[in-house]
Formats: sequence, structure tokens, C-alpha cells
Amino acid sequence: MNNSEVSQLVATFSAGRIPDEQDFNASRMFTLLEDPFSIWCNFHAPKEEAVPESNRYENLKVRTDRSARDSWIREEFPAVFFISAQDDAERFKNTLAAMARGETAIANAALWNLPEHVYGSVNLLVRQDGKSRFGNYYYSIYQFKRAHDLKEHYSLQVTLLNQILGKIQNVTPAHMRVFLKGHNVDLSHADFQERLQEELAFWENIRQGKAKPEAHKPPKGAGAPWRVYANKLMVQTKDLVLLPHLNTEMRQCLKINGLLNTDDVAHAPLEKLQEILEEPYATETYYNARAYLYNKPIWRKKGSFPPPAKKYNLYFDFEATETFTKDNKSFVYLIGLWDKEADKYVYFVAKTPEEELSIFEQFYNYVKDFKNTALYHWTEYEVRKMHKLAAAFPEYAQHLNALCDICHDLKVSVNDSFYLPSPSFSLKAAAPAFGFKWRQDDCGAMDSMVYFTSWLKTANPELLNKILMYNEDDCKAMLFLENKLKEADVLNAQNL
Repeated sequence: MNNSEVSQLVATFSAGRIPDEQDFNASRMFTLLEDPFSIWCNFHAPKEEAVPESNRYENLKVRTDRSARDSWIREEFPAVFFISAQDDAERFKNTLAAMARGETAIANAALWNLPEHVYGSVNLLVRQDGKSRFGNYYYSIYQFKRAHDLKEHYSLQVTLLNQILGKIQNVTPAHMRVFLKGHNVDLSHADFQERLQEELAFWENIRQGKAKPEAHKPPKGAGAPWRVYANKLMVQTKDLVLLPHLNTEMRQCLKINGLLNTDDVAHAPLEKLQEILEEPYATETYYNARAYLYNKPIWRKKGSFPPPAKKYNLYFDFEATETFTKDNKSFVYLIGLWDKEADKYVYFVAKTPEEELSIFEQFYNYVKDFKNTALYHWTEYEVRKMHKLAAAFPEYAQHLNALCDICHDLKVSVNDSFYLPSPSFSLKAAAPAFGFKWRQDDCGAMDSMVYFTSWLKTANPELLNKILMYNEDDCKAMLFLENKLKEADVLNAQNL
């Protein structure tokens, strides 16, 4: 294939333009499956409502994955050709030129089929024997994912890329290879082709305004840049997603029966809800909706709250890393606690996995009077982590188990006791329902991992301070919510 033919191929599959919002990028398959409301917002929400938010965690993962992937590719395919370009159009053109030359392997390739409004990026194209538009060879796809297991969106994403590749080279490979952590999977194109067309049709219906998917529960109503907008919209419209425990099918049943928002549910007789929903969902939904209506907690069951107070009361939270590469290890790098009686924040930091147990020893030593101290946490993660360490390191088991023995899960206590005007019993949802605000908009659990990694490299104290402030707020949020519920005018379900 000569240069003129390559140029004609570029023109055919680019339709004389570059990708824009009318085109579906294969990398958006996860969003289409898991967060389609974000896609709806891209087309139909007021543009001024978009609030950019940097996903530092995802960016770090991508950089780390790319480095490991490219090293593997160079080792396994010494003659690999890496596509480089100044812009997307040049990258697509250079990909087709490399295919036309018959390169053994082509990394970081771009594939477009803009007449059909689809495009995407391929980690690696590998030449195979057989006939195609280019000659006595064709290309198949190798795609690399950081997960241990094959995800649904991986399968559909790579099937779409394979479909585009098939149109370009006039032969659709029967299989695509996905590399996961520790193993690889060969996927059959035929197994996913029908489902792929259904999802692309769904995307087109969203784009044209024929379908409006549900948002998620606040505080993560949608992905950036539409998270803030989605959260606000769900509250303003009193959307049914604000009610805990209900799935999409249950919400649809309520809507079919004329209950379109939380006010409708709150004013409906409990008997009607029991005709629509099975128990315990009917009762749960009724009283959660009533909690929203009155903007007050309602007793679910008395006796579990408040938790047992002691002479010394500590509210604690862990921050842990994730495994970014095969060489690094996940570990708890920060134990933070709010000391109620001393009215101060205390923390213990580990810079390496080897220091992890030492900060648990510091935690143990801070608790001077185990008989008269209570440790409060939110969810079972902290206790589960300490039990796991105790099993792995018997020499530390006595101290770790002693800490576990004085722990109280505040989430369990609150969940057992109340119906709340809150979309869930996560701390990030329950505490703001009573007025708590985290001081930083740009530091969450995932961000703190990235800040920690950067702090280790740079020793910049500002990065550590951001992590500590986030953790401190998590600890204080527990005490804040506990106090608010102690002070609240809690309604009795029997009187409603």
C-alpha cells in the first residue's frame, strides 16, 4: 500500500474530521455501563454546571500502568514500533502508515471509524499471518488491564476496538487478548458483538435525548465534572435515589405506581408501599422518606445509641496505600485519631511497609487505660485490618487484639438506631446531612494515596498536611455526627 492509498484510508475512516462529542470513545465504556448519567450530562446539562475535578489517583495509576506495560512490550517485542504524534489526527495517520508498512508490532495505536461515530486507542497491535487490506497479514489486539479479573467493560471495550480494526483492515480477528494481573484471557469477538451493539444504541439514545439514565446516590451522584451538579439535582428534585436500600427496579416500581419522589413516598400509606415492595424494603423506604420530609432522624430501634462512653474516647481512622505495581505493597501508612477529652488530633505515620507495625505499636501505647477507653470507627475495615495483622504477626497479636477489644463501630450503632435523611450510611453521606463539611474539596481517600506517594518522593510538607487534614476531618466527622444525633429531636416511628 503506497502513501496515496494510506491517505485515502485516513480520509475514509476520519470522514475528513477529528473525533468530537458525537463520537463514542471506547475508553468511555466503563462510564456508559456504570455512570451513564454523566454521559447524559455531557449532552444535556447546562455547561456552566460542570465543575472540573482532577482524578489524581486514576492519573497516577495510568502513569504507573503505562510504564510497566511499555517495558513489557519492549521486552516481548523488541522490534515494536511506538506511535508518536503531535496530535490525534497525526497519531491515527501514523497508525495506518505503520500497519501499511507491516510493522511486527505497533504500540499506542489509534483506531477511528468516524463515519460510524466510534474510535479508541489500542495498547498493542500484533501482526498475524493471513490476508487483509494491507497484504498477506493482518493485526490482532493486545490490551492491558491492571485488574486481577476480567471486567464487563473491558470485554466490550476491546470488542469495539476489534470491530473498528476489522473495518480498517477488512478482516475482523476472531479473538482479542486481554492481559490481566498474573494471567491473560482470549476473548471471542462473536461472544460480545450483540451486547456491544445494544450498548452503542443506548449511548446514541442518550445523545439524542431519548434516554435519561438515573444518577447515583450523593455524594457521588456522577463522575467529574458532573458530580456537584448531579448531587444538587438529586436533592432539588427529591429523587428516589436518595432513599437507601432501593435498586433501580424497586425505584421503577414506585414510579409506575405514581410515587415519583421522596415526598410522594412519605405521603403514601405504608400499606400501599407494602403492596409495591417486599419487606423490609417497604418499611425502610417509608420511614427514610419521612425522615427527609421532616428533615429529622426517626428511631428505628432504641438501645443501640448512643454507644457506651468511657472516661477516654478516641475516634480513629486508617489511611492505606494500594498496590500500584507488582513490586510495591499495600499498607496502612496513617493512623489518625481525635482525642475527645484532650480535644486534639493525634497521628502516626509509616513511610514504608516495614514501619506499618510500628505505628500500630504507637497507637497501642497512646491508649494508656484500656479498661476505661473506647475506640470508635466507621465500618469494619479498621478492625478487620488489625485482626489480619494479628494473624500474620503473632508477636504483635496481643496488642492488636487488645485494641480490637475496645472498638465500637459507630456505623452499626447509627444504622441500628435511626432512619436518617441521608442517601446512605456512609460517613460521607450521613455527616453532611447534619451539617458537617470536610475542609478540602481536593482531597479524598484516593487523593490522599497520591499525595502520600508524592510526599515520599518530594518531602513537601504541604502534601502531608493535606493528608492529615483529610484524616482529621474523617475522625472529627464521627464525633460530630454522634453529638448531633444525641442532641437531635428524634421522631418516634409509632407517632408518624
